[in-house]
Formats: sequence, structure tokens, C-alpha cells
Amino acid sequence: MAQTVEGTQGELARRHTSAVNVVKLVGVFTLLLMLVAISGFLSGAVRFNPVAANTLRLVVIFLGLGAIVFRRTRFQAMRLQDIAALRGAAGLLETLQTTTVIVAAIAAVIAVLGFLISVMTGAGTDMLYFGVIAIAVLAYCYPRRAAWAAVVRATEGGEGDPVRAAKGTLA
Repeated sequence: MAQTVEGTQGELARRHTSAVNVVKLVGVFTLLLMLVAISGFLSGAVRFNPVAANTLRLVVIFLGLGAIVFRRTRFQAMRLQDIAALRGAAGLLETLQTTTVIVAAIAAVIAVLGFLISVMTGAGTDMLYFGVIAIAVLAYCYPRRAAWAAVVRATEGGEGDPVRAAKGTLA
């Protein structure tokens, strides 16, 4: 039993670190795009098309809301309990990591689209707005190790409330 707990804790640490690194990398990427857009270095590199710019703005809104819905759907307590029952703690941790990485990738797409809109319009402030949206999505998906450990404990040993564990904590 002790070997299983140590193995699970090691995998938890490895997968959590990997997910955190992806989220941080996307955050740095977003900040760099914001700096390039504000500098105006590529301003006007793409011809302005108001229809395309407005369509991209709607796509960003859709992606931002979709990322929230996607994460909430994948982290539903009953779904996580089923995954833990079928695939064990390793499958549960894989699901937590994969979902976090996918939501971070959605944030990266939001940042790139915001940068494209900013280059198209020539206004660096557009990228500020979309960069804030991307960073908000990243903050929403940031993996909290204590929450992941609580989910594993709740689904593995039957300790605690799995619904509360799946939702995590605010701090």
C-alpha cells in the first residue's frame, strides 16, 4: 500500500509540475505578444478587414467562454469518480493534466488571435484587451496541487467529499 501511495504522489508531482510549466509558458508567450503589439513593430503588416477583425473578436469570446465550459465539464465530480474507478489514479491525473494543457492551449489561441487583430487594426490596445482575456483563462485553469491531491484522495480512498475536492479551492 505504501508503495502505491508513493507512486501516486510521485506521479501527482510530475504531472502537476508539467501542467504548471505549460500554463506558465503560455503566460509568458501572451505577455511577449502583448509587448510586441504595444510596441507597434508589426503594425499594419496585415491589411485591415473590418469583417475579419469582428469575426475574430467573436471567435475570441467563443473560445474564452468555451474554455470555461470545457474545464467545468471535464472536472465534474461524477466524471472524475468514473475515470478513477476505470483507470485508477494514473488515469485521473492524466485527465487533470490533459484538461489543463488543452485549456492553456485555448488561451494561447486567444492570445494569437488578439495579436492578429492588433496587427490588423494597428492598435496595440486591442492586444491588451485580448491578452487580459487569455491571462484570465490561464488563471482559471491554473492547477492547484492541493486540489489535485484532494481529488485523488477523495476518489481513491473514499475520504472526503469528491464533489468538493473536484471543485478545488480559491487559494
